[in-house]
Amino acid sequence: MFKRIMVVFLLYLGGVNLAFADEMGDLKQQLQELRQDYDSQIQGLQQKIEELSKKQEASQVEMEQKLEKKIEESSISLDYVGRYQGPFGKGGLLIKNPSGFGNVSLGGYADIEFENFENSNSTFDQARFILNIGAQPHERLLFYSEYEIEHGGPHASDVGEAKVEQAWASYLINDMINLKGGIVLVPFGKFNLLHDSDIQDLTERPIVSRRLGAATWMEAGFGGFGEFNIGESLGLKMLPDSYLNYEGYIVNGLDEDISDTGMRNAKGAIEADENNNKAFVGRLGLGLNRNLEFGVSAYQGKFGRAGAATRNGQDDLLGIGGDVNFKRGPFELVGDFAYWDFENGAVVDHDNDSVAGDEITAPKYMRGFYIEPRYHFWPKLLSNTFLGRGFEDPKFTLVNRYDWVDIGDDGDAGNGANEEKRYTLGLNYRPIESWVFKLEYQWNTSKNEVLERGDKDGVMASMAIGF
Repeated sequence: MFKRIMVVFLLYLGGVNLAFADEMGDLKQQLQELRQDYDSQIQGLQQKIEELSKKQEASQVEMEQKLEKKIEESSISLDYVGRYQGPFGKGGLLIKNPSGFGNVSLGGYADIEFENFENSNSTFDQARFILNIGAQPHERLLFYSEYEIEHGGPHASDVGEAKVEQAWASYLINDMINLKGGIVLVPFGKFNLLHDSDIQDLTERPIVSRRLGAATWMEAGFGGFGEFNIGESLGLKMLPDSYLNYEGYIVNGLDEDISDTGMRNAKGAIEADENNNKAFVGRLGLGLNRNLEFGVSAYQGKFGRAGAATRNGQDDLLGIGGDVNFKRGPFELVGDFAYWDFENGAVVDHDNDSVAGDEITAPKYMRGFYIEPRYHFWPKLLSNTFLGRGFEDPKFTLVNRYDWVDIGDDGDAGNGANEEKRYTLGLNYRPIESWVFKLEYQWNTSKNEVLERGDKDGVMASMAIGF
């Protein structure tokens, strides 16, 4: 009996344990399902948190970009683009207006010269310091100016001066017709338009440009300029890139400071017309392509001063000029020619004192030219030296120039025409296009009165920088 009771009791306990085990299994399964559900929810929450975080970061980046753009659009920016790379004028620093126009360019050039000629003192000369300021208030409206300080300024030496050399505004219509007014460079010959020291390969300017063109020659006036492609317009298949350009102005007349040493001091006054007779000056250029251009210039007007002791500024003068610019590979050739004809019997008072009795007859003519071949080269063996290291495209230029000027007698104490010839041989080095070191030697000969150097030979050297 006892055995039966024990068997029954054990069977009961076994059933309880089995039932309990089943319940425990169910609980474990429920816990596992809850954990899986919890993990899934946690992953979902983490994913949502990551998505929100990414959206927030993207929104923050977008807001920062918009803010930066807004600041950039409302701020003036500065960019150094290089002396000749700006959209207008010659000025390497471009100050950009946020509106898109009203941009301003700032630049200039400077040079220091050394000379040592026979029977003269050797000397250094801070010849020029120029500031160029340009503005573009609209894509069709331009302003450009040039302020020049020569030889340290008027208080530094007897020959020093400070003056506005250019200050003009342009109204652009199209490529062929545009208007310009203000203080302009006189387009008589090519050199006067491209006289900057950092552009030129020799230190001294041509005699013809100084004595027959008064370089740098500027006048106050108004006129126009433009260019059009004649090859395309006329269907010239052999000369598809040929073009015509022009520049012409009505300007104030010249005064009577003219003699057989030239007309350098006969520039018209900027503030008033000296003789109340306007002059016309213009240049027409014909380019067969961008490497070959011929130019023709003309000046027609009167000279002298109204109310002077001479003929009241009614004497006629006519000037004609020609120029050539040629490039082929490393070779370049430039030159200017000028001829002036003065009215027969014209009388000048070249000291401008308006005193009757000290007048002289004007020279009947002035004529002259210069021709300047150039050869640009660079020896590769110098590329790793201090002359080439770090520079993208350094250059040497071998250059020579022949000058000749002949001016008729003006009736002064001198007798006969004045003639001067010059041959110059030079070598220059450009580490970059707008920085140049120049060295040259001149051989000069003259007849009668001295125009520039007379019969003195000598050496010149200079350093010029454009910025």
